[in-house]
Amino acid sequence: CVYIFGGWNHDSIFNDLFMLDVENKDWSDVDLSWGIPRWNCCLQLVEAIPSWRVFVLGGTADVNGEGRSGGVFDSRIGVLNLGDQYKWDEPQLEMKADDEDRPQAREHSAVCYDPEESRLVIFGGWSNKWLDDVWQINVSSIVGPPYAILCTEPPLGPVTGNMKVT
Repeated sequence: CVYIFGGWNHDSIFNDLFMLDVENKDWSDVDLSWGIPRWNCCLQLVEAIPSWRVFVLGGTADVNGEGRSGGVFDSRIGVLNLGDQYKWDEPQLEMKADDEDRPQAREHSAVCYDPEESRLVIFGGWSNKWLDDVWQINVSSIVGPPYAILCTEPPLGPVTGNMKVT
């Protein structure tokens, strides 16, 4: 699937989510908005346990929440859970209290996911000037470990240490 979130059409800023099923070539409106309308945010899809997550970082947000006003740079992080029922979360991530140790609000950033360290790496962007900084955000509390036991066959009850599982 391909997901499109938010955007701008020279008249309004959007806060909607669309999904393209690439196998069936079919668009659908997911009908699930998050926060105030925004555009120029960056997105990263991450394989998480038990379901994939889409991280949305920053962007330009509608200052009045009406979808028609000029923008203000946004520093929030939204997480779309792609489980059985889609839902947005706005997690509180561990960061130092000092504002100098936080990335400033921005748009047009590049982001990638490092599965070895369970972190998002954010590079640059625009905040009334082009930025050339690099930040990392630990998201291990959101994506979980790189493994999961979803069920056991046959059901044995609790599995504890020194128990042989065949």
